[in-house]
Amino acid sequence: MFDFPNDVTDLNEVPEAYRSLYQPGEEGFTLDPHLAEKLDVSGLLSALEKERGNAQNFEKELKAWQTLGRDPETAWANKQKALTAEFTEQFDAILAEKDEEIARLKERNADFLITTHATEALLKAGGSVELLMPHIRAAVTLVEEEGAPSLRIIDTDGSLREKAEGVPLTVEDLVAEMRSSPVFARAFNPTGSKGSGMDPSGVPVNLATINGQNQWALNARIEDIAAGKVSVSM
Repeated sequence: MFDFPNDVTDLNEVPEAYRSLYQPGEEGFTLDPHLAEKLDVSGLLSALEKERGNAQNFEKELKAWQTLGRDPETAWANKQKALTAEFTEQFDAILAEKDEEIARLKERNADFLITTHATEALLKAGGSVELLMPHIRAAVTLVEEEGAPSLRIIDTDGSLREKAEGVPLTVEDLVAEMRSSPVFARAFNPTGSKGSGMDPSGVPVNLATINGQNQWALNARIEDIAAGKVSVSM
């Protein structure tokens, strides 16, 4: 069967009955352009190849659906279950990530509130923040009461301490206890000193020292600094 190529170098390659359809060209002979256009099936071949691809994709999709159920209704129901499970898993993962982020923010907020409040209470009582802060942090926790954060003092057994029934112990109360304690009293400035730098027993007083770069601490102890009870280091 002759395929009618567009170009031939030797007209003898063309059956004699079809040689009249070829015209002399630059390099041999060329098929009559009108006939060549009618014989061009490249568009049909492209369309056919596309349809074959669509048929193959449809067959794959059909097999995938058939694995989900014996009939369309069952397959669709199983597909919905699978999609629901997938979305639920993704949603749970997002929620877990957000819960972890909220927990980290709550922890940072609690740390800031405890440190700020304890520092203020210690400075007002003349206590050493550096020495006493670790002990206060171990005894203070942040709880929510009526939707608002509140600092509470915990006992060694983990229970919340009260100074009276229904009246919680405050950070200031805890600092006062530590000031009266023979263990922690040495970390506070002595009171009732006689003369400059002496306490009632004649023992030199170790004045509290505040870093001159800490503006917050300077503002909190401005009166003590003016009275000579607190020194400022640069």
